[in-house]
Amino acid sequence: MTTPGRIAALVMVCLLVSCSDTPARPPDESVGYEDRDSYADPVNDDSEYRMANEQVDSWFAQFITPETPGGVALIVKDGVIVHQAAYGLADLEHATPLTVDHAFHLASMSKQMTALCIMMLAEQQKLSYDDPVGRYLPELQKFGDALTIRRMLNHTSGLPDYEDGVIDPLMKQSDHPTNDDLLQVIKRTRKLLYPPGDQSHYSNVGYDLLAIVIERVSGMTFPEFVQTRIFDVLGMNHTFSLPNDARMDRDLIALSYTGSSDEPEVYRSDELDGIYGSGSIYSTIGDMALYDEALYGDVLVSQDTYAEALKPAMLNDGSSDPYGFGLELGQWHADAYAAHSGAWLGFNTDYVRFPARHLSVVVLLNRDYDYPDDPRIALQVAEFYRAEP
Repeated sequence: MTTPGRIAALVMVCLLVSCSDTPARPPDESVGYEDRDSYADPVNDDSEYRMANEQVDSWFAQFITPETPGGVALIVKDGVIVHQAAYGLADLEHATPLTVDHAFHLASMSKQMTALCIMMLAEQQKLSYDDPVGRYLPELQKFGDALTIRRMLNHTSGLPDYEDGVIDPLMKQSDHPTNDDLLQVIKRTRKLLYPPGDQSHYSNVGYDLLAIVIERVSGMTFPEFVQTRIFDVLGMNHTFSLPNDARMDRDLIALSYTGSSDEPEVYRSDELDGIYGSGSIYSTIGDMALYDEALYGDVLVSQDTYAEALKPAMLNDGSSDPYGFGLELGQWHADAYAAHSGAWLGFNTDYVRFPARHLSVVVLLNRDYDYPDDPRIALQVAEFYRAEP
């Protein structure tokens, strides 16, 4: 099946509202997303993944109960959802159960989508990865030609992160700062943390500045660009980028919780919610299944273009760092993977892809406490499927 064909099939599979052990009948293509309930069959999981799916459910039950904030999990193999499930509550006050249709803040997991926007513009020859950032952000020309788009994508730019003395001047700039406020703060910064390319230093600031590059090159706001060029193209109908004043008024938005199991506290907003690029996207696991499958084809960018995202950063001394374009690169047993995690606003997220196996795992949690993360949570879930066909 071609990648567009797989995406079309995934659209139909994602119409289910229960776990993936509720298989879908071949749907009528004329029926839309909102009619998805009509595709639910009685539970009858006789698939080759039944044991692994049951093990995943039991594993999540060790730290999530029906009375606590929890999360959702997605496992996709060869373009087919083999398991999707929701655990725990979306809203403690109203005892609202989480469903696989709830949207979660992706946090830094969304950096790969910002990187994809840059790749789209590069593919259209509207910019090049090794262009000085100052070409598009004249406010940063003083940092020289070595501060390139590639190095911002790779976190080797020398730009600070927020905890590196950025927060205080940013909040003095505005009580609810925007990307433009951030740019003004960095413009006043005397020097970078280190010469670009000398080392790696994770910088959310760099990705938020990349969002401004996208805006200036495309003539669209960043939320408009990701909406029209990614979400609308793939039919990710429940995915959106902040700032979005209506986000808490939408149906099926999971509340997030911070604190502890004894005293969970809802975390509704943050002063930095008006800044986007480093992590500002809400999505569902169904929409993430569509996104994941699109990365195997040429729907968003060509495979030749996407291959650049999977190359580790090269440092000035000839060594490398295992971070591509918005992706952490690593090994899982004998398999290479590309991944990203996220932690923000009380949400914790993780997404791991194993391209050679055509296997992906997405875990989205609506709490920032009491969950296993060593090794990363998506790898722990993937382990149940390592021996599967």
